[in-house]
Amino acid sequence: MTGLHIALVGAPEWAGIVHARRALHALAEVEISHLPPGATPTADLDGIWLLAPPADAAPDIHDRTISWALHLGLPLVGPLGPGDGASSSLRPVPGSRTAQALGTGPVELPTTESGARRGADYLAPAGTVWVAEAHRREAPAVVTAAGSPFVTLLDHPLATDAGLHPVLPGFVSAARARQAARLGVAAPRPTPVASVRDSFAPLPDDEPRSYVHQMRTEGYRWWRPLLGLAVGIGTFVVLSMVLSVLWVVLDPSLLETSGDVEEVDLVAPAPMLIGNLMLAALIPATLLATRVGHWRPMGKLWSVTGRIRWRWLGLASLVTLLVWGGYLLLMWALDGGTSAGERPPHWPWLVVITLLTTPLQAAGEEVAFRGGLMQGVGAWIKNPVVALVVGTVLSAALFALAHTSLDPWILIDLGGMAVACCYLTWRTGGLEAAIVLHVVNNLVLIILLTLFGGLEDAYVTDQTTSTLGAAGISVLATAIMTAILLWLARRSGIAPKKLGAPATNSASP
Repeated sequence: MTGLHIALVGAPEWAGIVHARRALHALAEVEISHLPPGATPTADLDGIWLLAPPADAAPDIHDRTISWALHLGLPLVGPLGPGDGASSSLRPVPGSRTAQALGTGPVELPTTESGARRGADYLAPAGTVWVAEAHRREAPAVVTAAGSPFVTLLDHPLATDAGLHPVLPGFVSAARARQAARLGVAAPRPTPVASVRDSFAPLPDDEPRSYVHQMRTEGYRWWRPLLGLAVGIGTFVVLSMVLSVLWVVLDPSLLETSGDVEEVDLVAPAPMLIGNLMLAALIPATLLATRVGHWRPMGKLWSVTGRIRWRWLGLASLVTLLVWGGYLLLMWALDGGTSAGERPPHWPWLVVITLLTTPLQAAGEEVAFRGGLMQGVGAWIKNPVVALVVGTVLSAALFALAHTSLDPWILIDLGGMAVACCYLTWRTGGLEAAIVLHVVNNLVLIILLTLFGGLEDAYVTDQTTSTLGAAGISVLATAIMTAILLWLARRSGIAPKKLGAPATNSASP
């Protein structure tokens, strides 16, 4: 097999051209071509190295070359412009190719003074194929194109007098595979590259996937969901036992009861606190199940980006509080309002406990029923739509039954909320919208009924019943709120514009 055919794209006077040539000759037998900025690459190339343009160059100077490289399936490396106020400390995304090469801890890598596009420019458009692999504070420092053989852009040098960047061997391996495919011969086995990644690193992303398939990556095994379930249940049981001891410490009179749930005052401060914390314990239990059972980054439980998207969470919270909170206030007023009963004597404690722990309680239920359950089911089912349907049915059924009432209208009401939260999670690629809807619902109801009486009615028990009219109005209102959040998600670039399409980790904002 002849040498690799690599093109260096840029003007002869641009900085870095000497280091690029030395690096390529050090890594492989290579034939180097030089193309001017903005050139259209041809199919006879095995790879492209974009040189860093000067700081006064037009940001779109490499756009045409990048676009054609993606179209032709050519491996490519190139520069990013430095982000605003970027730090010298680079933080790789856990599980990414950059993390495999550099580790997950902060790495000191100064930026290159370049006029190239910034990383944020690639991630901003809705439906983008680009995903961030490292950040400096919040600014993307390394971006890759999902679905391509090897396309990586960095805001720091690929080659200097001090040595070569760890991504370059991967680029050369991709170029060899490209050459083999072009010439119709077997590709040579890539030489193992030394990496600081340790054996405890989580399984990385391998291709664009929806939220329900975040656990079904390369390295998936059929038994991983079962292991995750065992780890999650075990962790939850241990945390519940610790909280039960705390409950007895706070309320020693509990030892004098027969253990019947009906003897417990659910709206007293201690039972409310412990009840909320027990449900909140679902969060660490499910996170641990994700990391140990599925061997994936814990952040993939929150969203396809591997983190909580705080800006989206805040925006959704504001809109949901106004719309859904207003709906709950209206229904409360139409149902009698302040004539519901007496305010509990310990109401100040109940308000404090509600504000501090009810968001955690609601988030815990979403993390377990919409997060761990749906991703666990999705790991077993190859078709993402079938995984969504099966996961939604199981999530809605278990969520409704977990509230203990078997009244059909209560089950329909709770099931409708569960289905809405599952679909929001699918479309937005994360739990944020579902958590917000659940948190606002519980907070408004509990605080309202604590201050004006009737707090016992806020909790669903095995004695709770409803009517066809009440369940119908609730399901209709939930559908409207879901539509509003989806519209907001599309406007914000969180959810794809295409109707029904899920957000994936290739389009993570």
